[in-house]
Amino acid sequence: MAKEWEPKEEHQAVIARSIEFISDELAELQEALRCPNSFIVEIANRVVSEYKTNQVIIRRDEE
Repeated sequence: MAKEWEPKEEHQAVIARSIEFISDELAELQEALRCPNSFIVEIANRVVSEYKTNQVIIRRDEE
């Protein structure tokens, strides 16, 4: 089995910004919909599932 990929130290800032951005977007969606946390988790899982089923990098411009 190949070793799992690990981000380099210089990637940490972009990772942190991305996590903050995604969290803010989900919070904004929840506020707009007035929905429970469980629905937001379902939405997040839909996004994550694309990355679990495909072992390649998904690029929106290629879809």
